[in-house]
Amino acid sequence: MLIIIALLWCKKDIRDSFYQLIKTFFHKQILTVLGFAVVWTSICIVLFYEIGVWSTDNLKTTLVWVITYAFVTIFETHKIKSSKYYFKSQIKETIGLSALLTFILELQ
Repeated sequence: MLIIIALLWCKKDIRDSFYQLIKTFFHKQILTVLGFAVVWTSICIVLFYEIGVWSTDNLKTTLVWVITYAFVTIFETHKIKSSKYYFKSQIKETIGLSALLTFILELQ
């Protein structure tokens, strides 16, 4: 894997594209949205912890969920206007994906 990365890194156009990707990711608007998502998730975790629903044992599952689902969903919000059943499909996806991730991660 490192060999492939090194070979790709040697190509100027790929290296330039990678720099552009990093530059785009650290744009103020994207970081603001991601920051709000982190704050919202943190508030939910603290609230759930206080009422006894969340514990530190859930940290791995929470992080995996945030990285794999929550941040990806943020970038799909443009579909809200074009899809009549956007929220219904998101709820189904969330329940299905969350249940599957929880099941797999809790096996370890």
